[in-house]
Amino acid sequence: MRPILQIVSLLALITLTLPSIIFLAGTRMELDTVKWLMLLATIVWFVAATPWMWKDNGAEKQDAA
Repeated sequence: MRPILQIVSLLALITLTLPSIIFLAGTRMELDTVKWLMLLATIVWFVAATPWMWKDNGAEKQDAA
């Protein structure tokens, strides 16, 4: 499950940066489209990255003992 979430979060980060670069390059992408894509990518990134980046303090305490 963790590798899938990592791939999804990486794709979301790529999706977050590409529309702004494409827009600044002067292509025919509308600003509203860029905003919606970046908002969607941000939400997907937070949903996908949170589970695999979250530290489980209970597991660390058991490993140390």
